[in-house]
Amino acid sequence: MGKKKSVVLMVLLTIVIVVLTAITVFPAFPIPGTVKKWNPVVLQYDLGSDLGGGYYAYYYPEGVLSETEYNSNLAVLDGDEKKEYEESYVQIDGSALYFSTDEKLGLTENGALTREFKDEFSAVAKEIAARFEAKGYSDYRVAVVEGYALKVELPASEASDKVSAAFSLLANTGELSLSKGEAKIDPADYVEDEADISDLIANVSIGSYYNTAYLKIEWTEAGKVMIDEVKESLSTTSEVNSGSGTTLDVYVGEEKLVTICKDHVIDNGEIRVLPVDGYNADLLKTYEILIDSALKTGGFDVTFEAGAVRYFEPAYGENVLTLLYIALAITLLAILVLPAVKMGRFGVVSGYSTLSYLIVVAMCFAFITNGTFEITLGSVFIFLLGLVLVNAVQYAIYNAIKTEFNLGKTVESSVKGGYKKTLWGVIDLYAVLLLGGLALLIGGAGVYTLALQALIVVVTCAFVNLLWARAINFTYLSASKNKYKYFRFVREDDDDE
Repeated sequence: MGKKKSVVLMVLLTIVIVVLTAITVFPAFPIPGTVKKWNPVVLQYDLGSDLGGGYYAYYYPEGVLSETEYNSNLAVLDGDEKKEYEESYVQIDGSALYFSTDEKLGLTENGALTREFKDEFSAVAKEIAARFEAKGYSDYRVAVVEGYALKVELPASEASDKVSAAFSLLANTGELSLSKGEAKIDPADYVEDEADISDLIANVSIGSYYNTAYLKIEWTEAGKVMIDEVKESLSTTSEVNSGSGTTLDVYVGEEKLVTICKDHVIDNGEIRVLPVDGYNADLLKTYEILIDSALKTGGFDVTFEAGAVRYFEPAYGENVLTLLYIALAITLLAILVLPAVKMGRFGVVSGYSTLSYLIVVAMCFAFITNGTFEITLGSVFIFLLGLVLVNAVQYAIYNAIKTEFNLGKTVESSVKGGYKKTLWGVIDLYAVLLLGGLALLIGGAGVYTLALQALIVVVTCAFVNLLWARAINFTYLSASKNKYKYFRFVREDDDDE
């Protein structure tokens, strides 16, 4: 490649990398002439609860009170009412929870919880955790507290209204049912043997229609018969919106989730409920998860009441993002300056590689995977490991080139030899890291998010070290007048050059 072309490419590459770096990390500032603010890519992430705080709520089985609520209720009573209230609740197994003596809680005559209740509670706890996992929250926590209550945590990056809906709806452990108007649909009317709702509803999922998400309900053969029978008596969406009309309603427990009108039924009996009139895509996803769960489990006898939603601060303090931003800026500056001091212009190439890695990983985290997971402190740690790895490999390549040069070879020959001798070692390194990331991605329950982030980092590092940095180096080297100085090499006899 000619020197003029190399110089032009260098200038263009520098401009592109500087602009993309600014878009990625330059601190937020007001846009002149507008009320808007410029926000870099790294400030647009959904943050995990350790960096951004979050929301939490307690789920108590029906008839179970926290110690705070019990004492609060007791404080306003006196006399016989207070005594009667005290006798209507008991504490079990040293728990701070108060259990109603109502038979539906499954208390034995001795005031202990039955094995059936304990087993049912364990099953419900697992199912609720599975619901939040299905919702797509990568950073969430469902924990059993005080033996028989649940504490659910979600990151604050989620919109507060969506969080509130998720907390309240996903706590519902009731039975799935259908009602036409005020009359409940009996599956036994359409199936000869003993029947339940799963004999009518085959599947529920999220579909797409002209880029708009909708809730899709598919029916069994018996369910199609039921739909054919009732659809003509259903009202249209416009009639229902006007305040009158008959609908087919989907319930989980006492909660009406979906209202089905005549125009929701398509030719094959499939139901398409579009996100209109109060529905939205996120809410429909929650409905899908809840209906699917109730369809598969048949509902539970243990029902929960979700407590108030509360906010908690980031685990590392409210200033953690500012401190982290400063620390990353210092680290990045050091990684850009030190290679240039140690390796000359080849170190500048490493700086370009570092910025390229930063840009690619930041963009991938923001625009490819941001809907899948939040950024946590673990994400930052993995990013920094990749940053170190990119520069460590570049340093190893530099040393290999220097070794070749010390054997008396020309600079061009040394560069080719250094890259050739390190090629398979670098490939082996990234192959092992890639396989490790895939193994965690496939089988590592609880580390799926970090495994996915690690794969992004590994693939980006491999691209930078094996292709991108090499291409930049050859471009810059072609434009260099003094190739010794390019690498900070010194040789008394320069006849080879």
